[in-house]
Amino acid sequence: MSVKPSREQLRAHFLRAAVPMIGFGFMDNTVMIQAGNAIDCTLGVRFGLSTLTAAAFGQVFSNAVSVIAGGTVEALALRMGLPSPGFTPMQKKLPVVKRTALLGSLFGVIFGCTLGLVNLFFIDADRSHTLKLQASLDNLPSEETYEVEATNAKRPDGTTLTIRGPDRDGLLTSMVSALNTAGCSVVELHASPRHRSSTDSIAIEDIFVVTDQKTKQPFEEDELPRLAKTLLDASTAAHKMKNEQPTNNE
Repeated sequence: MSVKPSREQLRAHFLRAAVPMIGFGFMDNTVMIQAGNAIDCTLGVRFGLSTLTAAAFGQVFSNAVSVIAGGTVEALALRMGLPSPGFTPMQKKLPVVKRTALLGSLFGVIFGCTLGLVNLFFIDADRSHTLKLQASLDNLPSEETYEVEATNAKRPDGTTLTIRGPDRDGLLTSMVSALNTAGCSVVELHASPRHRSSTDSIAIEDIFVVTDQKTKQPFEEDELPRLAKTLLDASTAAHKMKNEQPTNNE
């Protein structure tokens, strides 16, 4: 008849199962985040890959590194001198021992992956979006690009957003909707169509005065790039919708 393991034995068993998995979880998330971000900012921009696709490729690299470095992580865990539970052969077969190991591994990998999220503080999560947006704008003819200016210097009561570029059907609606979704209250709007000097096309110079929907105050300076990208996204989307409309060839 086997003797039930003591709490000290189970605690030592839980610890020996958890510690290696903390290392695995941390390494897995670190490689996935760093590799995924690198892929998103390079191949993602070059070939138009989505961020989710880049993350999937990052996970491939992460799994490969885990296989290669798995033995090293386990060896380092053993060198830490963790206490041995000292189970007898009969005790090792008990369900409580197996459940303890499972819970230890589960706790370790969750805790390690959570620690790995610290990598998010050291990368620019918006960089890939900016690069992709810039790449999409670079592919447009010069007469079809947009310029956005965001500043708090012009008005004390609101943030001023100025966009210049070609006029498109639905452009103004798209921009107002995007600003509302981004948490902006549009206080004033000045829409000024004008002819381009080099072509017969119509260009716009729309000026939005916006405030934060929650605080009713101008946005902080570090929020201005996000608002500018919001307008660029909306203008680019309106441009694509215009180009994708079917034409009548009759």
